[in-house]
Amino acid sequence: MNKGRFEAFSDGVFAFAITLLVLGFTVPMHGDAKWPTDADLTRELLKLWPNLIAYALSFAVIGLMWQNHHALFRLVARVDRKTVFLNLLLLGSTALIPFVTATLGAYPTTHAATFLYGVVLSMCGTSYNLMLWHLVRSHAFDESVNARYIRGTVVAFRVGWLTYALAALVALFLPVVSFALYITIVLYFVVPRGVDKDLEPSRGEM
Repeated sequence: MNKGRFEAFSDGVFAFAITLLVLGFTVPMHGDAKWPTDADLTRELLKLWPNLIAYALSFAVIGLMWQNHHALFRLVARVDRKTVFLNLLLLGSTALIPFVTATLGAYPTTHAATFLYGVVLSMCGTSYNLMLWHLVRSHAFDESVNARYIRGTVVAFRVGWLTYALAALVALFLPVVSFALYITIVLYFVVPRGVDKDLEPSRGEM
């Protein structure tokens, strides 16, 4: 497949998913017959703080996923059919993030909501690791790519996947701790790792 079309389609799904996150917010409805006052509306808006935290978390998650995807495929020389299939699994999991984010925002301290969130992120992590494993095994990276970058990416992706899986299990017992683990993995990927690091000056831009 033409790599440009492959990346353009992936970018579109990431952009669509990150846009859908805002649907987790709904305009507060006042049940009383009288017109709500400013104080009434303010109280209702303040009740949306869990939705705001869930939105910020998922915005960061999808943003980092898109960044990692871009950093990975700028160094890939060719895209085969299996890569496309594994990428579709990743994008399918990513498209579920807005739904689980809305659920987490509505029920932030429940076992079910935090567990479901972790399951979807673990699915994303699994797809990422399977795709990276295939790219490494099929020697899909450009020959000039330093193996150090690839090894660093493998380690980083495995840490992310294991942390998401652990957070999902912890959610069955301690939802708040699970939420903290989701934030931790975002902070972990904020620091460039593997192919996400700036290329060496002699390497040039792909």
